[in-house]
Amino acid sequence: MAPEFVVGDKARLISGGPDMTIRGRHFDVYANEYRDDMLDCIWFDKNKDGKEEVHYCPFHTRELIKVKIHE
Repeated sequence: MAPEFVVGDKARLISGGPDMTIRGRHFDVYANEYRDDMLDCIWFDKNKDGKEEVHYCPFHTRELIKVKIHE
């Protein structure tokens, strides 16, 4: 069973990649409804010039794992 995510959780793609922050459930404009199986994620990365850029993308929950934050 996929882990439950809440807004603000840190996640990463199962296949790897940067840590991302969960923004919430994805709104499917074609179906005009929120999807329970997709989440909007946001992350920051540096471009080739060294400037920080923001990235945004929806992902299926089955593609994501939670990232544990060390305290």
